[in-house]
Amino acid sequence: MTDKQMGPVQLGGLLAGALLGSGIILLPPMAEARLGEWSVTAWLAILVLGAIFASIFARLAMAYPGSEGVPIAIRKAFGKKAGQLATNYIICAVCVGPVAVLMTAAEAITTSFALPKEQNPTFAAILLILSCFILMRRVTFVSTISLIASILIGVILISGSIASIIIAPVSPIPSTPADIPALGSTLLLIFWAIIGWEIIGNYSMEVRNPKRTIPLATIIAVCMISVIYLLAGWAMHSVSNGHAEPANVSRIVTPLLGNYADFSIMVVTCALCICTYLMIVGGISRLLASLAEQRKLPRVLTRTNSNGSPCIAITLFFCIHLVDILLLHTGFLSLGDIVAFANVFFISNSLVAVGAAMKIFKSAAVSIPCFILCIGFICLLAFSSIWPLGLMLGISALTLGYKKPEKHCIR
Repeated sequence: MTDKQMGPVQLGGLLAGALLGSGIILLPPMAEARLGEWSVTAWLAILVLGAIFASIFARLAMAYPGSEGVPIAIRKAFGKKAGQLATNYIICAVCVGPVAVLMTAAEAITTSFALPKEQNPTFAAILLILSCFILMRRVTFVSTISLIASILIGVILISGSIASIIIAPVSPIPSTPADIPALGSTLLLIFWAIIGWEIIGNYSMEVRNPKRTIPLATIIAVCMISVIYLLAGWAMHSVSNGHAEPANVSRIVTPLLGNYADFSIMVVTCALCICTYLMIVGGISRLLASLAEQRKLPRVLTRTNSNGSPCIAITLFFCIHLVDILLLHTGFLSLGDIVAFANVFFISNSLVAVGAAMKIFKSAAVSIPCFILCIGFICLLAFSSIWPLGLMLGISALTLGYKKPEKHCIR
């Protein structure tokens, strides 16, 4: 059985690739454009917070293991309805959010090959098929693919960043006073880099010796993510210094890869986006299978294939995401609509989960960081679009107000 379960390196690679996602491509240029010499300091602050965030969800996964993930701990802290609410939030988010990730990769492909943007949905559909094919394999195969991709990405970005820093050395320590409003708004923007750790609980039953594997995997992933983000942020500041417009990420690997930099970043973007899809959809597919075992969803969703993969749940998400892509292609939905919807539900799920951690782990070492995270999540929700907030509140009211029909005995 152990050869079908993940060890710390495999789980760490799965986490690192998924958490980096498209954020490592999109966020460093944005932070540099807004903060300049304060950008590296902002990254350091966010990554420290991210390490705390990771440790909280690792502790929850170890304390309350199960394929259902974080909702188990939320039920323990706040009751059954709160657990169901978090479950509803994450399922709603995953019904649309991964499509935005695939569209990011598709746009990288069309941009790299100078193809019409109208072909983005086609490439997204191809990536969707590839991702679901990988998910149907054994979890150790999925995690190994993510590990290889994470190592490749890490080597390219770390080597390119170091080369850029050596060629154009600029101190990452700010020498001028900070623009507090800009710093605050940018911290909220790059806060996205640390969201996603809550999925670790959904894999807690598919690792060897969870008490050892989960902490080690978390340390591995945190170290990889922190080193890559910090070096990329510093390199971005180095190559942008003295220029009116900040560089994109391909500029920081140009000293290393020359004319192949743009193509390499396209490959990196696709690999990262696929890793994100694999982790999120794989994790929530296991959540659906777990709910089906509890008779909360149709029993057919419990079915697994010969690799132990929840094949029916994965197929369900494949169909939903294919419909999303078709709606994008026809113009019925926009990418902005999908991102706005997914963001609200991902943040809401994280907010409830962090609140549960505050109640379960009562020490100040956990409560204070959790309180800071809750403030950050509330601020992000405050800046979200009105219509997904309305939907979230509606689902919350229906979930919390729902009363299970009483069974009447017939005499």
